[in-house]
Amino acid sequence: MAFEILTVDQVIQRLKGRKYRYTQVHHTWEPSHNDFNGKNHLQLQQAMRNYHVNTRGWDDIGQHVTLMPDGLFVTGRPFNETPAGIVGYNEGAFMTEMLGNFDIGHDVLEGAQLNSMLKLQHFLVTSCGAQIMFHREHASKTCPGTSIDRDKFVSQAINYGNIHPTLVAAAHTEQPSAVPLSTSSKSKPTSTSGPNLLQLGDTGPDVKKLQQYLLKAGEKLPKYGVDGDFGKETEAAVRSFQSRHGLAVDGIVGPKTKAKLEAVVNAADRPYPGHLIKRGSKDAANIKLIQKRVGVAPDGIFGPKTEAAVKAYQRSYGLAADGIVGPKTWAVMF
Repeated sequence: MAFEILTVDQVIQRLKGRKYRYTQVHHTWEPSHNDFNGKNHLQLQQAMRNYHVNTRGWDDIGQHVTLMPDGLFVTGRPFNETPAGIVGYNEGAFMTEMLGNFDIGHDVLEGAQLNSMLKLQHFLVTSCGAQIMFHREHASKTCPGTSIDRDKFVSQAINYGNIHPTLVAAAHTEQPSAVPLSTSSKSKPTSTSGPNLLQLGDTGPDVKKLQQYLLKAGEKLPKYGVDGDFGKETEAAVRSFQSRHGLAVDGIVGPKTKAKLEAVVNAADRPYPGHLIKRGSKDAANIKLIQKRVGVAPDGIFGPKTEAAVKAYQRSYGLAADGIVGPKTWAVMF
């Protein structure tokens, strides 16, 4: 089946006119945030479907949608079919899996992921007639995670229309980046929202710097290029960059986006080391860089988990999935 990556508004558009008895809230537990690299939405969803079908023996993936850490959804089971979520409460239910382990001490539901989840639940409750149901209410599980207070979650979802501006702001703020995008003390963005943000309507040298970085990071500005004007084209490039790197997708360049953009550009200037990096290699420094790129904990050891992640990365970019980082794979990664 063909999965799709959708924004919360696109999911809501497809839900219009539908009625549900329940809206089931789940977390995946595994995979968790550590398994998400900003680019592997479809690979993670396919892996879950493989497990549900081949191991659990279901006829399809259990959930209707999976919510990724960047606030984007991946479609799963058709919306008109009964999910495989909570025994006794699947009929007439819409099922959402939030990618992450939200038990206390692990991942945190926040930013774009929280915002998208609450907006979807608000629509399901107010427009589809659904009742919010946590998995743990009817099973001996912690799902969707011990760190999520049910009463607070339900209250935020129902009152989303009044609180969502705060949630959106929290997704892309707050502390100034340690490495500013502009290296010139005279270059300041013209944004009226403050010196740490660049957004639609801004102009000036900082916007030019931003556009140069976006191009170096692999984004496209085909019509206007580096013109110093933060228009719709630049906003679309920023959104694309944020989506690919697991950031809040709001088109606003705050400290988190700036820092990530600089890190990516700096990595892009890193030349190929001149030798293959594969399972058993001892090049710890470059192995750590590769592990960060493919979403594996950077321990500098190229073991089976890193090899599997490299293969998945290669498949997602149409490369030969041999688990070996040679010149072609390095060029795509960096």
